[in-house]
Amino acid sequence: MLLRNVAIVGQTFAIALVHEFFAAPSPLAALVFVAGFLVLFNLATTSWRLRQPRPVTDVEVLAQVLVDVGALTALLYLSGGAANPFAGMFLMPLVIAAASLPWTHTLIVALLTAVSYSLLIFFHVPLPVPSHSTQQFLVLAMWANYLLCAGLIAYLVLTVAGRLREQNRRLAEIEQSTPAHKYLVRVGSLAAGAAHEIRSPLCTMAVLVEEMLQNDDRPATKQNLHIMSDQIELCRRTLSDLVTEGQPAPGHGSKEPAETFVQDIVDRFRTFKPGIKLSFRWSGTRPSAMISTERDFGRGIVNLLNNAADASPEAVEMICSSSSRELRIWIEDRGPGIPSELEDITGETFFTTKGDKGTGIGLLLARVAVARAGGSLKLSRRPGGGTRAEVVLPLDQPADADRAAASGPEKAAAAGPELLADAAVPVHGWKR
Repeated sequence: MLLRNVAIVGQTFAIALVHEFFAAPSPLAALVFVAGFLVLFNLATTSWRLRQPRPVTDVEVLAQVLVDVGALTALLYLSGGAANPFAGMFLMPLVIAAASLPWTHTLIVALLTAVSYSLLIFFHVPLPVPSHSTQQFLVLAMWANYLLCAGLIAYLVLTVAGRLREQNRRLAEIEQSTPAHKYLVRVGSLAAGAAHEIRSPLCTMAVLVEEMLQNDDRPATKQNLHIMSDQIELCRRTLSDLVTEGQPAPGHGSKEPAETFVQDIVDRFRTFKPGIKLSFRWSGTRPSAMISTERDFGRGIVNLLNNAADASPEAVEMICSSSSRELRIWIEDRGPGIPSELEDITGETFFTTKGDKGTGIGLLLARVAVARAGGSLKLSRRPGGGTRAEVVLPLDQPADADRAAASGPEKAAAAGPELLADAAVPVHGWKR
């Protein structure tokens, strides 16, 4: 579209010069019509197509290039055909196609430009026999055509080369990624098969637990069996998400209210860790904004809660606050904490304070999930002992809600959990 703007300016200038030097008013209206069509076509591309959310396909790019070839053929037909100094402009759509389209599409453009150029040798509106002054003009026009083609081709080649260098740089970064990320890739390749194998034993356990619930009337045993049933169902849901991760599913990549998103995380954790006392608090007004959701997004935050529960089962605290554009979640425990010199590397490698009982993969998964959502995760020592995990997530909120929220929780969010603890609405710890 941008290159077509350059072509339109050049074509308009050339039409004016041809009309001035050759005094050929007969095709002037047709020349102006073709140039005007390109202007309207570019306006439609800018005002409508570029505003559409769907990605541009190769067929659409091919159609755009073919429009340029057709317009250039019409202009050359009306102004001397292949003898026109600007006939070399046929190279431009061919270079664009070669740089951005598959070889089949490029072959179509190459054949079309070759046929058009060949036909223009025999079929065209001839220009008057040039005088000495017009011959000088033709020489200048050929010089200008060379400079324009050379400049645009150099621009296209440099652009494509720059993109290739950037792609190679990113590939090199991936190849030099940390062993932790390479380990995650290997785990992902085995996850589907493992999920398929584990599903059958879980179904068997679910049936057995259900039979035991029907045949055992002891209250304590029933309570334990209900907990086992909830744990089995949670594992089955997790495996179902794992198997369908690469498939389109309702709600995948969708949006939901931030309050619902947080409450789902709390409910999931309480089901997963029924014996842990969780103190859950909101600061001030509950958020009305929407947040993007992914299957592994909320699971990453649940991993942080699980780590806090392993560090201090008797006390886990979760504090939430929302501003106009972001959601902040603080997760605190009363465990041994992390050394200050390791605060910057936790989550980048397999770091754990659990000794042989921990692998560090949960923290790594949490950091990757939050980063994919466009947020950030920071770990620090909690004053008084323990660890504090601060998660910042972007929100999608209407402009009027932005103005309403700007003077409220935004200030509290900047103050940190110490201020939020005083302004929060407490929810009593839950224990099953």
